[in-house]
Amino acid sequence: MEKNQPTPKRIEIDDALIAQAVSGNTATLAQIYDNYARDIYRYSYSRVGNADDAEDLTAQTFMAVIEALPRYRHRGHFSAWIFRIAYSKIIDFFRKQRRDPIDIPLDTAHTDGVLDQIIQDQTYAKLSALLKTLEEDERELIRLRYVAEMSFVEIAVMLARREDAVRKSLSRILERLYSQIEVPHV
Repeated sequence: MEKNQPTPKRIEIDDALIAQAVSGNTATLAQIYDNYARDIYRYSYSRVGNADDAEDLTAQTFMAVIEALPRYRHRGHFSAWIFRIAYSKIIDFFRKQRRDPIDIPLDTAHTDGVLDQIIQDQTYAKLSALLKTLEEDERELIRLRYVAEMSFVEIAVMLARREDAVRKSLSRILERLYSQIEVPHV
């Protein structure tokens, strides 16, 4: 997918779709996969920093989803449930690897001007360094919102927090980062 194309929005999974998936409807399972695979992969990649591991974690997540679907109780946010499974798979991955989670990799966007690219690279480097200073739970909020592209409601459900608390926490984190980063002006 090209960078300038809009990100396709996830559809909210409803009880009827889940019932079809539980009954073994492969088309419905494929629809759930198509709806979430890209975001689960991006979220996994942001945690492990390796495409092969992210692909494996995405596959493991969907295997676990298929196994757990009969026990799923629709409470309004299927996406929070599926990302919780992905999060668990990632934590298991790090336990098995006996290593700490990595920092968020930042993708540099393409710019036409050389000066613009230098400024952008410096800004990304500074932002990357600042992200490393955040607590793990703060980095997780950033990953869920900007890498996994989850809504505030979905994040709140996943983390068992109030939506306004998630909004305020993320707002404070972003304000702190913004105040610490010096963006050069051309």
